[in-house]
Amino acid sequence: MSDLFSPQAWAARVPPSLKRLLFADPGRELLRQVDASLLIFGGQALHVESGNAAAFAEEPGRENSYPSAVSIAAAARELFGAGKERSILLLLPPGEFAATWAEMPGVSGENLRSAVLLQAETALPSLEEPLALAAHGKEDGLQTVLWMRAARLDALHEAFAKQGLFLAAVKPRILHSQSPRSGLVDADGASLTYAHSIGGALRQWKHIEAADLQQEAFASQWEAELRAASGGDPRQIDSLAQYAGALNREAHGDYSFFPAAALARCRSREQRRLALRGAAALGVVVFLAALPFIFQQFEINSLSRQLDSRRELSAPARADREVVVDFEDRWGAVNDFPNQGVRAALFNLQLVLSPNRLSDLEISEGVIRIQGGSEDPQSILQRLEQDPMFTEVVFFRATSNDQYYIDLRLADINFEAYMARYFPER
Repeated sequence: MSDLFSPQAWAARVPPSLKRLLFADPGRELLRQVDASLLIFGGQALHVESGNAAAFAEEPGRENSYPSAVSIAAAARELFGAGKERSILLLLPPGEFAATWAEMPGVSGENLRSAVLLQAETALPSLEEPLALAAHGKEDGLQTVLWMRAARLDALHEAFAKQGLFLAAVKPRILHSQSPRSGLVDADGASLTYAHSIGGALRQWKHIEAADLQQEAFASQWEAELRAASGGDPRQIDSLAQYAGALNREAHGDYSFFPAAALARCRSREQRRLALRGAAALGVVVFLAALPFIFQQFEINSLSRQLDSRRELSAPARADREVVVDFEDRWGAVNDFPNQGVRAALFNLQLVLSPNRLSDLEISEGVIRIQGGSEDPQSILQRLEQDPMFTEVVFFRATSNDQYYIDLRLADINFEAYMARYFPER
């Protein structure tokens, strides 16, 4: 179940156009990282970039003319020396590769490679060991595909790794140059190989061992097929010096073979790169989401600084205010005690009551209580109600025809507000 959610499984479901955008092609990435090329020719190894060459040590008991992976790696170490790890493209003799035809109209890229690999047993029935495949990635229909022993490819990568070198890719040396219109012949004394490509796609690949040319029938057949395929006299390279002047690094990149360990390393780097990109994208999203809160926090901090500054500037004024408040707390109850205007109240009462007799008078908290004698107490009550100085005029006790008992309140005196302000606990 876990394989269904693996990165490889998700990548397989992505459409090709989006896949190319999101996932780097490990093969293309390995070729892009190549910073050194090593060409094998006639018992020598050539460091293409510097032009230096090294011969292979003799290997008694070798069954073929091709050097072993160990000897190639040793020659590479001799040429490159110690230092930084290099990413190497190895250019092998074309005799180490086999070619077959593939005709699958409408199929290209990874789909073409997968389909051809499924037909490996029928395409090369004499080889039972695993094979690696290289084909033109953008070509569909009829084309030539190349094969190489997977064991040889892995052995080369392992041997280079033991020397502290990184083998990124392997390619036929004849395809490391831009073949002319008539094609190119590789002749190293052990075999002859003819290759012809159009627009980067391999159209012709013919190979014969040099020993077979000793037989006249094979030699005549080779010459006839070569003339028919090239349509003339193809260019031939038969020395290391000729190869050194005819190489083109950008040619035929699709016909490169990549060791499984190199591809795994590249995929691992790509996964780490994608993880970093994802983390960076997540960080940007989180930052954008938090941006309003960050601005808000900056604004709060700015306002807090302004408040502290204003508090510091207003400290003397607040100290003076506290003095005033303390004074009001101590003396406000005395200073603000309501002035009942007793003199004016008595004068108005005299005007209203005259000529009636007043026998008793009390003034407390703005309330006046009077009693006395009168032949018409009701008229006294009415006159007091009409006087604007008094309010809430009522008889506080039963009144007879000759006695009155009246309560009234001074209209301008508010003892309730005074008590609520200075004596709220009461």
